[in-house]
Amino acid sequence: MQNNSPSAVLQAYIDGSGELNRTKLAGCFHPKAIMMGYLLGKPVIGTPELYLDDIERMATQGVSKEGYQAHFEGLTIQGSVASATVVMTGLAGLNFNDFMHLIEEDGRWSIVSKLFTTL
Repeated sequence: MQNNSPSAVLQAYIDGSGELNRTKLAGCFHPKAIMMGYLLGKPVIGTPELYLDDIERMATQGVSKEGYQAHFEGLTIQGSVASATVVMTGLAGLNFNDFMHLIEEDGRWSIVSKLFTTL
């Protein structure tokens, strides 16, 4: 994956989520990334590893990918930092808003924080 722009990273995140592809998703995150949010009204605090594990579990269990749709909006880039919202519907029957922050290091962009909620 080419992580040479925030939009490329966000699209890879969207594609990896829809494909239930842990490897593709893992490449989107900075090694020190954090993840927090609310899943069906319950707080989740940790690292993207929680999401990656869940994606892997869904793939192993054969969760349907049908009906999945996602896009990002509100992308703002200022120098070597960026933020955007990923709007996701139909991921294992759930809808999400993911508020992403990204950073560029040595020509490579990655997600450093994900704040999410189910809708």
